[in-house]
Amino acid sequence: MSAQKVFIKLSEEQRKELERGFKSGNKPIFRQRCHYILLSDRGYEIPQIAELYRVTRQLVGRWFERYKQQGMAGLHTAKGRGEKPILRLDNAEHVQTVKNLVDQHAQDLNPVLAALEEQLKQPLSKRTLHRFLKKLVTSGNASEE
Repeated sequence: MSAQKVFIKLSEEQRKELERGFKSGNKPIFRQRCHYILLSDRGYEIPQIAELYRVTRQLVGRWFERYKQQGMAGLHTAKGRGEKPILRLDNAEHVQTVKNLVDQHAQDLNPVLAALEEQLKQPLSKRTLHRFLKKLVTSGNASEE
């Protein structure tokens, strides 16, 4: 019993759009997914594409389905993936709390870290606090009072 061969045939416009995504997409995984579809249009079968990228055939097939259903938008990684941030710039309470604590302990972040862990009831690394402070400064929120 042989598996049905699945190919995606593209219009010239779709091909150009996928080639743009493959060449200049922001994320490597998005560029890779664009390439899956382009390879299929060129006659590569799912097992060949999976072998080339060292992924499963099921994974390639799922991206084919997402492309058929949603077009280019389906090749982007969905929102809500990954771990949620502990501190958020859009949370005014977090911003104000961090500002107040840093003002009190400007030379030593260890007390800031301890106070935040106690308030948030969640472990927090010094690296996370540094990243948050850097975002705070670059966003322009640090100078607001």
